[in-house]
Amino acid sequence: MEAIAESPKSIPTSLKIVAWIFILEGISSLLAMVVGPFIGHGTIDLGIVNLLVGWGLLDLKAGWRTCALVFLWLTLIVTPLAGLFLILPRDKPMALRLFGMPVATLPVSAAIAFVALVFLLALWQVRVLTRPRIRALFE
Repeated sequence: MEAIAESPKSIPTSLKIVAWIFILEGISSLLAMVVGPFIGHGTIDLGIVNLLVGWGLLDLKAGWRTCALVFLWLTLIVTPLAGLFLILPRDKPMALRLFGMPVATLPVSAAIAFVALVFLLALWQVRVLTRPRIRALFE
């Protein structure tokens, strides 16, 4: 008698995209920690945890889905506050930084558009992770 192998669960494209967004964020944090000391801005970036979150989502681990949702809900709370901060009057232009070093000045309207984009992306990710079909994959 042959044992019947369990078929692997198919991962929807939207979930793969959410997972890879987390992985790319984690890679960005890793690069900041590796490159930072060479340019005088050493840092410990906790965003590296996003690598684990992304892989956990691809492995359909319920705990990492919960972690992802916590991070996303925090993003949904913080980004509107950041948007409010951006509209406050300031005495110097906003600096766009790469690995902690200023690389350009940024108009406030561009910064607000970026914050809005981050908010909408996080909202979409929450929607993906809370869909009944996706949630069922983690049970």
